[in-house]
Amino acid sequence: SNMEAMEYNTERKHLILREYGRNVQRMVTYLATIENHEKRNSYAATLVELMKSINPKYTWREWLITPAYEKAEEGDYGLIKELQAVLDKPYEEQSLDVQKKYDRLKPKKFFGAGGVSHYSCSS
Repeated sequence: SNMEAMEYNTERKHLILREYGRNVQRMVTYLATIENHEKRNSYAATLVELMKSINPKYTWREWLITPAYEKAEEGDYGLIKELQAVLDKPYEEQSLDVQKKYDRLKPKKFFGAGGVSHYSCSS
């Protein structure tokens, strides 16, 4: 029957790269079996490009958005427009200035800041 053919995640091997899914995990596992160094590196470079296309480089983060809201409340919409331009192309490489400003870890001053540091699902 069809029910017997179903495969459940709880019965599958644990994913190391969960955010990329099983197919990418299979490719990584396969890469490890390629003995030819140049071939393995070439395939790995292709896989890295695939992984970049799956996950956006630039994403909505409260610690980025909050200062833009604060400026907008004062009538300055420049940061809102800048963020909009960056987030309109989340998968693309952007200028070095954009990368330095938006492709980075959360600044320490936002750690522990309510509503900016992290989301809470408590009600």
